[in-house]
Amino acid sequence: MFSLIRSADRRTRLHAVILVLCFLATTLLPTSFAASAAESPINIVEPKQTYTYEIMTRDIKALAKQYPELIRYRSAGKSEYNRDLWVMEVGRGEATVLLNGSHHAREWISTILLMEMTENIALSDKNDSKWGNYRIRDLLDHVTFQIVPMVNPDGVTLQQKGLDAFPKKDHAALLKMNGGSRNFKRWKANAKGVDLNRQYPANWEQINNPAPGPHYMNYKGKKPLEAKEAQAMFKLANDTKPTVAVSYHSSGEILYWNYKTPAANVKRDLELATDFSAMTGYKLVKPVAKPSGGGFNDWFIQHFAQPGLTPELSPSVGETSVPLANWDSIWKKNKNAVWLVGTTAVKLSMDKKRATETAGWIELKKEATAYQWPMLNSATFGLLAPDYYEVTRTKGDWIEIKTEAGLRWISDRNNRKLSADEIAALLKEREEPEAAEEPGGSVEPSPTTSPEPSASSESGATPASSASPETKENAEPSAITP
Repeated sequence: MFSLIRSADRRTRLHAVILVLCFLATTLLPTSFAASAAESPINIVEPKQTYTYEIMTRDIKALAKQYPELIRYRSAGKSEYNRDLWVMEVGRGEATVLLNGSHHAREWISTILLMEMTENIALSDKNDSKWGNYRIRDLLDHVTFQIVPMVNPDGVTLQQKGLDAFPKKDHAALLKMNGGSRNFKRWKANAKGVDLNRQYPANWEQINNPAPGPHYMNYKGKKPLEAKEAQAMFKLANDTKPTVAVSYHSSGEILYWNYKTPAANVKRDLELATDFSAMTGYKLVKPVAKPSGGGFNDWFIQHFAQPGLTPELSPSVGETSVPLANWDSIWKKNKNAVWLVGTTAVKLSMDKKRATETAGWIELKKEATAYQWPMLNSATFGLLAPDYYEVTRTKGDWIEIKTEAGLRWISDRNNRKLSADEIAALLKEREEPEAAEEPGGSVEPSPTTSPEPSASSESGATPASSASPETKENAEPSAITP
């Protein structure tokens, strides 16, 4: 009898436990999962789809809304059919990198790459990620990417959607340019039959094998910069004066890097191209004596005397768009290339500048990485806490400040310059406690140009006097591939 009662009691207790667990599962767990999901940003860009101009426009606006402190967008100009050539500014820095895709209509896989790359930059900044020894937030304090994902929106739309996306009055002309075919999958030109990558003023008169008139490919136009899209890119480059440009195309898994490059710049440009090639596996194209011109980077290299890269993203697929099945491989090869290009641009930009003596004080509003030199791959000394600091020198968008441990370089972002009255009040406030100290009190060490690091400190924002360097490499860096 007692055993039956005990058995019934056990069953009752078991049922009670199950009911409690069910209650917890239906109340607490969804709340926990919802909170976790709210903390994780939802990916905006979906790469494995026919990526239209309309989808791109929607995603650009969504990215700018989700990351307003990092991403801004505007129109660089209009296409021949009045579509906006959107350009995204991504970053906070002084050095400029110009990235562009889809000069050629059927090569819109390059648009997907640039959109995915933009979102990856934003997520890396939000998550305080690193690339090798580089802190992405610090990189973005010194570089701004000007990104034009789709230079040729009319041509892309024609290639993807066909005649129905265009006025009926233009159908006959479009069919003629396409050899009478209603299948526009091979289309490269803009919707006026001009090849945009044969529109730039670089040996335009001697372009090889031009089509005799408006055509689905290879017609260079009646003159350079005839097409509105080329005019917009020409103006954007001249306005922003990039340190490096990358113009993405789609077929061949090769890398163009030289267009009549002056001998003085060959070593510099080849170094970047070699690093890019090693990262992506794309084969370097050897320079030839008489190259055909008219391409965006042909003009960029000649006009700005700066490095310009033209990667072909996929194995050759003939006269059509790259299949989406190739996307995973393309992304794997190119995901980190933006960091290589960005760090190189910062170095090249800083190489042209000199440090200047500067007097003043700043209020540092956010934690900042303390560097030994104004270079992203110099020794670092942890994070400086928000405080007031005396400025001694500036170089580009870097500031040298005095800390308890010596002189340190930080980004000129996230700080405010103090006025003369504020400096006087601050110095007076700091003098009063010193006057009240007993004789024989401790004396702080004077700042030095190259302080000897002390013992290791805990991670997080710490006084520079207790921080230790993360790396001992202080030599002038080249473009380093971690």
